[in-house]
Order: sequence, then C-alpha cells, then structure tokens
Amino acid sequence: MCTDGLKKMEKTKLAMVDLDNTLVFTMEANALAYARALAEYGFTLTREDYASRCDGRAYRDFLPELMGADSPYIEAVHERKIALYGECLTAAELNAPLLDILRGLKDTYILALVTTASRRNVEAVLAHFGLSAFFDVVVTQEDVRRAKPDPACYNDLIERLGVKREDCLIFEDSASGVAAALASGCQTLVVKRGRA
Repeated sequence: MCTDGLKKMEKTKLAMVDLDNTLVFTMEANALAYARALAEYGFTLTREDYASRCDGRAYRDFLPELMGADSPYIEAVHERKIALYGECLTAAELNAPLLDILRGLKDTYILALVTTASRRNVEAVLAHFGLSAFFDVVVTQEDVRRAKPDPACYNDLIERLGVKREDCLIFEDSASGVAAALASGCQTLVVKRGRA
C-alpha cells in the first residue's frame, strides 16, 4: 500500500470499496478457480458449495474445512487458485452502477480499494476491467494484518491518511466485510446484487 503521494492531495474525504462481490461480482470466477485448483489435489467443489461455505470468507478459514485442518496442501491450493484466476475472469461482472457512484465521488473523495484478496488477483481484476489506474490507493491481503471481520484494513488506512471517520464511506457486501466496516465507525453502505 503506497499512500505517500496522497499527502499532497487536497481531498479530505475517503471512500473505501471492497472488491469481491461489491465492485466486481466475482463469485463465479472465484468458485471456478478454486474448483479447478482443488480438483488438481483430488477435491471436489461445486458452485453451490463455494457460494454457501466459502464466498466472502478468507481462504485460511474455508480451505481447512474443505480439505481438513491438517492438510499440507492448503497454501498450494490457494497459490494455484491465484494462478488460475486470470483465466476465470470472463465469469466476473463489473458492478457498473457502483462504479458510476465512485466516478461521481472521485473529485472530492480519495478513492481506495480495500480488499483481503491477493495483490495478484486484484491486479488481474483491475486490468481485466480497465481500472488499473482508477483508485488512489489499493489495499490487498499483503497489506492487511488481520482479515475481515477485523476492521484493521479500514482503521490502518484511515489513520495513515489522517482522515476523520465522519468523512469516510465504506461500500461492502459480505457479513464479514460489513462487520469490519461497522466496527471501523464509518458510514457503511451495503451492496447487494439485484436479480431481475
């Protein structure tokens, strides 16, 4: 996370947005990448199992449940999933209405993508949707001390930028993400995907 250049910015407000299933609907892409990675190690993961047991949770929480807590392949499966993820992004869908809102905030808010996804996955998603240069700050799994629902990912950024909590907005979708956002004391907007 690089925030050095932001000290010169005149913006005093901060909008933070989660990536997975908030800015981009990635559940299908993640499910496909994890299913392919797990299959290489002899495990089966259906879309339904991913949606009910894994989506919105850190891999360190759900992979031990799927593979067994003592499995020596948890990190290997996660790394393989990251490697396969770019091939699965055709199954992801941009949340265009939220992106329009963020574009409207860009002149007055520092825009930060705050996710516990890996930096490689985040870079792949942003490149896929032409958003590599859109955010002022990008916080990923590698920058975070503790995963959501711990609010550290939000609190650390707010403190580093010196922004008042009353001048912050957070866009989140999952139970753990919303819990982290609320625990930070910032105004939280919950994103839900509508179905026609």
